[in-house]
Amino acid sequence: MATPQQLATLVQEQQTDEATTLEQQTAEEADGGAGAALAGLIAAALAAWIAAFGTLTAAGAGAKLVSLLAGLRGDVDRAGRGLGPRSARVLEAALPGAARMGASHAAGFLTRVTGRRPAVPDVDVPEAAADVARGLARDVAGQLELAARLLSPRMMSGRGWRGVIVGLAAARRAPGLVRQAVSWAVHRAINDGAAQTAEHYGARLLWIAEPTACVRCAAYSGHISTADGQFPGGLSMDPKSRSSTTAAIDGPPLHPRCRCRAVPWMPGWDTGPGSLPALLQGQALRNIAAGRGRPSESNAARRRAAQALLTRRNLSARVRREATATAAGRT
Repeated sequence: MATPQQLATLVQEQQTDEATTLEQQTAEEADGGAGAALAGLIAAALAAWIAAFGTLTAAGAGAKLVSLLAGLRGDVDRAGRGLGPRSARVLEAALPGAARMGASHAAGFLTRVTGRRPAVPDVDVPEAAADVARGLARDVAGQLELAARLLSPRMMSGRGWRGVIVGLAAARRAPGLVRQAVSWAVHRAINDGAAQTAEHYGARLLWIAEPTACVRCAAYSGHISTADGQFPGGLSMDPKSRSSTTAAIDGPPLHPRCRCRAVPWMPGWDTGPGSLPALLQGQALRNIAAGRGRPSESNAARRRAAQALLTRRNLSARVRREATATAAGRT
């Protein structure tokens, strides 16, 4: 049977890598090259603007502006054509496999803990993930329609080249919406498949965050769900982002691009020193102390989290030293 560190490695590395690969493959297929095509419009628009008005500081007006904007709207339409329906179709098709992956991962985790391989139960796609897939075409269409409105002569009045950039930036957010939706829905389906497996075998859920998780996810790592599969809402290592009024949640992902995992945890399994939950909680403390910021959070959040960490008792000398440096902004 596996040690706590081996179990953490199984979930945080092997299983998370498999989940991330599925997410990335789904995102690439859903995008279908639209992201690159929309990103490439900036250079074409720049050349067209210079050809029409001579400089980027020119206000741009008249028939030339009308013609240029009509051309850009056509370019956006061609680059983004089919993105919404395709992404919805691809994501919806990927979700059953994602749920099965979560169930298989959960069964694999139970095997490593107990030494016995349980059967992988049949699992359903969670409604929350299916809803995201069903709404994706609408969301993408809305974003591209916004870009078209911004690239109209009425909206461009007096804004010059800056207005073109704003309109094209809105168009480029459409592929971003797709990738964000794919990321959240795929990982939600994976975690829900694990949760259904846990319920099938009478287990609770153990939250396993990435070793370098954000301040919110780090606060959950090592937590065990209640009997009905819920975790407290509003946890965070950063006092400023905590909330005592946030409703309970049923597990990860906690936010877009969250890579946290939920695994089955049987009542009565060890939670004391040296156990997997204790290992994960210690890992989270070291992560916060080291001040390893994520792109989604500010340095100030990490400093506040480190400062809050210093109020805890029984920190190791190393963790206290690193947290002190992080809180002071020296990392």
